[in-house]
Amino acid sequence: MISMKKYIHILTTLFFLTFVSAQGLKLEGEILDSSNKSPLAFANIILEGTSLGAASDNEGRFIIEKIQAGTYTVIASYMGYSIYKKEIIIPYALDSGKLLILLDPETIQLDEYVVTASRRRERIEDAPAAISVISKTEIRRESNTNLGDYLKGTKGIDFTQSGIDSYNMTARGFNSSFSSRLLTLTDGRMANVPSLRLTAYNVIPVSFDDVEQIEVVLGPSSALYGPNAHSGVLNIVTSSPLRSQGTKFNFQHGYLNQNNTDPLKKYTMRTAHKYNNIGIKISAVALTGEDWRHINPDEYEGHSPAFIGRYDLQKNRINDGGNAAELGSPRLPISWLENEIPNNGIDDNGNGFIDEDLNWGSYSGDVWEGPEIADGVDNFFFIDGENGSPTVDSAMILQAQEDPYNRYFLDNGIILYDLDYSDLGKRYIDGIDNDGDGEVDEGIDKGIDENVERWIDGIDNDGDGEIDEADEVGDVWLDRIESKYGTWNLPNGGFGDYEFDEEGNLIFDSNRNGTFNDDWGRDGIDNDGDNEIDELGEGDFVVNYGDLPRIVKDSNNDGIDDYPDFNVKNLRYDFRLDWEPNSDFTASLSHGYAWAKNVNITGIARYLADGWVYRYYQSKIRYKNLFLQTYLNSSFSGEADHPTRNLATGSIIYDRSKKFSLQLQHYIERMNGDFRFVWGLDYFLTLPDTRGTILADKDGTDLRDNNGNGEAGSANHYFDRDDSFYFETGESLRSIDSSGQMSSYDPTTIWGSDFPYSGVSLGDDNVNNAVKDGLDNDGDSDDFDDLDGNGLPFTDNNGNGLYDPGVDLVEPGARAIKGTHVFVFADGIDNDGDGKIDENIDEGIDEKAEDNRYKVNEFGMYYQLNWKINDKLEFIQATRFDIHDRLTDIIQFNNQNTDASYSPFNWDFDLSKTEGVQFSPKFGLAYKPKENQNYRLTWAKAFNTPSNQALFLDIFVTRLSVFKIFARGADGGYQYTRNNRNENMWYDPYGGTYQPVDSSLVYFYPSIDPKIAGYFSGKLQDQPELESEIVSTWEFGYKGRLRSNIFGTFDLYKSHYSSFVSGATFITPLMLEKSILTDDHNNNGISNYTDLNGDVIIDDQDDYDNSLDIWRQGIEGVVALADTAAGVPTPVVIGYVNYGEVDVWGFDGSLAIFLSRTWNMDVTYSYMGTTDFFNPITKAKESINSPKHKAGLKLQYSSNKIPATLSLNGRYVDGYKWSSGIYFGDIKAYTIFDLHLGYEVNKHIKANLTVNNIFNNKHIEIIGGPSLGQIIMLRLETKL
Repeated sequence: MISMKKYIHILTTLFFLTFVSAQGLKLEGEILDSSNKSPLAFANIILEGTSLGAASDNEGRFIIEKIQAGTYTVIASYMGYSIYKKEIIIPYALDSGKLLILLDPETIQLDEYVVTASRRRERIEDAPAAISVISKTEIRRESNTNLGDYLKGTKGIDFTQSGIDSYNMTARGFNSSFSSRLLTLTDGRMANVPSLRLTAYNVIPVSFDDVEQIEVVLGPSSALYGPNAHSGVLNIVTSSPLRSQGTKFNFQHGYLNQNNTDPLKKYTMRTAHKYNNIGIKISAVALTGEDWRHINPDEYEGHSPAFIGRYDLQKNRINDGGNAAELGSPRLPISWLENEIPNNGIDDNGNGFIDEDLNWGSYSGDVWEGPEIADGVDNFFFIDGENGSPTVDSAMILQAQEDPYNRYFLDNGIILYDLDYSDLGKRYIDGIDNDGDGEVDEGIDKGIDENVERWIDGIDNDGDGEIDEADEVGDVWLDRIESKYGTWNLPNGGFGDYEFDEEGNLIFDSNRNGTFNDDWGRDGIDNDGDNEIDELGEGDFVVNYGDLPRIVKDSNNDGIDDYPDFNVKNLRYDFRLDWEPNSDFTASLSHGYAWAKNVNITGIARYLADGWVYRYYQSKIRYKNLFLQTYLNSSFSGEADHPTRNLATGSIIYDRSKKFSLQLQHYIERMNGDFRFVWGLDYFLTLPDTRGTILADKDGTDLRDNNGNGEAGSANHYFDRDDSFYFETGESLRSIDSSGQMSSYDPTTIWGSDFPYSGVSLGDDNVNNAVKDGLDNDGDSDDFDDLDGNGLPFTDNNGNGLYDPGVDLVEPGARAIKGTHVFVFADGIDNDGDGKIDENIDEGIDEKAEDNRYKVNEFGMYYQLNWKINDKLEFIQATRFDIHDRLTDIIQFNNQNTDASYSPFNWDFDLSKTEGVQFSPKFGLAYKPKENQNYRLTWAKAFNTPSNQALFLDIFVTRLSVFKIFARGADGGYQYTRNNRNENMWYDPYGGTYQPVDSSLVYFYPSIDPKIAGYFSGKLQDQPELESEIVSTWEFGYKGRLRSNIFGTFDLYKSHYSSFVSGATFITPLMLEKSILTDDHNNNGISNYTDLNGDVIIDDQDDYDNSLDIWRQGIEGVVALADTAAGVPTPVVIGYVNYGEVDVWGFDGSLAIFLSRTWNMDVTYSYMGTTDFFNPITKAKESINSPKHKAGLKLQYSSNKIPATLSLNGRYVDGYKWSSGIYFGDIKAYTIFDLHLGYEVNKHIKANLTVNNIFNNKHIEIIGGPSLGQIIMLRLETKL
């Protein structure tokens, strides 16, 4: 029986417990640094598995309230300290009633490991380099359009964006449109375009879902990585399926802040699964949208009819004017206008003409007379159509009479018009070279659709009351545009300086008042003070286009639109299989694919990559400390109907290049980890294949002999109709004799009347530069169907051994040339059934031996040792030797031939030839006085070998006056043509001859910078082949804990560059009349001149400035390069040269500040300075393409009450000058802020909202690129 006293005690206790339970218990405590017992402010303390927690105050004290009685696990964490865990019972029963938590100091970001700094896994604090890490947590909390957005605030990184999926990065200056100085890796694999060794980030097949972290190492890294790493290394590390499993889908939708834009859509997924010790993952990305719209002046110019004419007028089968049509050409009858709807761009009545109407012709009294049309028949009263062409027969006429327009359709698609019995026996076009001279169907329809008709648009373009007169046509018209004299109201008068406005309109400053397209001449004011108001010539010239379009979308008339297209598409996937049977062995196989359509800026133009495909295959094996890796990267530049193309010229890019690598590495650790040694071997093999559209590798596909064994009897030259510097089918063949005399080519003359089989052939094939014409010119081919077995390519019906037209039949596989001589020709068929196709035709032309796709071999050996001298001091030393087959002969790789072996057993070594071997040492000391304090002093030497672009580039850029400008690599250097008296030669494009330079001429280098006219010079020097860029860098670095809640890094560096490789610069100067420079233009008695050393002496700056204004008036020709040939025009060449000495210095710093339990902030700042450096040819000052100042801010909030995150990112970039190839200008300073919001709806669904550029600060990050504004993106993530 319970006593009353005990009963009351129980009731009292129960009441108390009930009261306490209702009110809740509390836990008080204090959190201190275990090493010095100092309080830790804003530490995070939680009860595991609950929403209860607190942050410590400035004295380290904390209180957690409203706790129910029970057992809990206390977790305490603080940045820079180890995590504390302890199980306690509430109420807490210690004597003081307070919990004392002692945290041990720990390395900064202890859980972060990196692999890039030392090519092995190590803690970030131990890495002997300035390194930044962007973790997967940071990446996941943002909803950006590309991976580059996550790096743009990283210290030391120069980030430039030119589109929603187009960007470039480099480290510590020297950025460019496609930089090669920051080595970019994906899981240790070089992620670059093989043909140019340049990084195109938008075709790296990586999804942000799959990124584990991004590591950025600043400063020279060639001691471990070799070329491309002399400013740093960026390594994108993806997640292993053995470590991270599950399935995620992300759906992003957003808009750019521009008018009438299409939405931006991005879909990503990652699925990874583990089966025992095997992991498999697949990640994918699909992006579509409309990019920032922007068109550059060279793109407007390349598509302006004022500069290129209108190609549709040249292929409409109508005589628009210019030249008289051949006599007898039929005229378009008025009946053919029936059922045609004008101006809709459609052939409504199906007659083959578009929008024909009465304006096409003219009335003579009451009779309408249509324009002359190209009927495809030789209508001259005397025969001058192509010799050997087929003739019209009665069967053709009968068939044509069944067509309402009397058309006859050939099997190959060619149409003959208005065919009747008056055409019987006349020659007609058939698309075949019937006389063997290279041209096709010449002499038929002369005067119709000839080149001049591009300019015959039926409009008074210059407003002088005349239509299509001489000074509105062709080169005369172009000379008026390019002239700086504002005399447009006079015949042949110049229009003055020009530019394009934002709408793409061509506008002028004809009156030279500094304002383009002003109101003078139409404002009722005498603006020029000549007492006349709005007289002709007072205002600026305005081109009259009539009602015709102001843009021609196909700039080079190849049938493919090349006007800028801003529709972006990107499809990528990545597959990976990992196998780890035990801790000692790991194997990995991966494959990635990317398909891209977007606009990319290069140093010479913008290109539309329209279906560019990038693939890679990679395998890796690790056994204990031994690592082996191999990979293959490949490019595919698009299909023939949508290739990659130049947006200014329409030039097509063909790229099927590959890059192979084999890498071996071994890691050794001794002395309980105090001595660590890494060594390795790298081999890279680049296999360019661009067929002359990017690199100079077209010898095997250029339709010409390049090694002197061309087919006997062949033509050895041609008329370069379109100035492409390559032979194209349809161009007229020529012959050049030993004296340099050029003549027309006729394949029949060498045989006479006994052709083709008089028992002998022409003998040895030794025609240098023989042109591929598809004919068996030397009579040694038997690839024809010998129907009668007589051994002749025709049926010799009368037995005379000769071909008699009308008597003998030409056998399959052969063709009659000029109707008199039968040649076996290349038809792609095995006509004689011997298993060979077109044998002994065009032999020696484009054979395997001519394949000049230069294979680039690079071999490197490296090591790095880390010796921990004591607990505080560590010594680092690394060395790498690199061998590039263009720079040294220490190894002969012996694989340049087409059928050569790639085995290293075929390599030949000559250790006496060490010149050109790249030596990259690194020395460093790391001092660690205590945990979370690390000082570093390093010196390193790094290099960057010339890229394929700098060595082998060969690509058409643009036109300058009557010249074509080509960008060419510096393989072998640049040597100028000299005669036997050692005089430099120049080419006269007007006379078509080469002449020696004399004292009446002066050299002039036009500037690629549009704001600078150019540079005069009185001397010319050959330029040597490029050397490697070399940089030596001292660096002092610190990283550590500055206060209990602040961590910082600081890196101070000074670099010395030598042999710096320039951007594209003019190599061949123009030849000008010297009087342009030396005339006393202002009549003050003072003139400028060149001295005996060839230096330009400027005594009168006004005269010199005027010379720069009028230099175009004195153009005579262009200096010749050494690879020119008689009768062949030389192009204007821009290329690459080495600079001299350049010094760069600066510092990069960062702070990570833990503001509270829920708020933290990161701040970065970089400064860079440099000495002036100048172009060695033009003496122009160059830019490092980097701001002096740039800063980043990241303010982050993570709620401990709701599953929400917030991040505000800011970036400031100082203004600076930009120079990359043809793109020059000033980048203005800009500040932008990005906002990122995240909310986890449940464990399966998460939403993110990103506003890039919150305040829509329109800014340009790269000259030639668009003005960038605000982007809003919403992302929905699902986890399965």
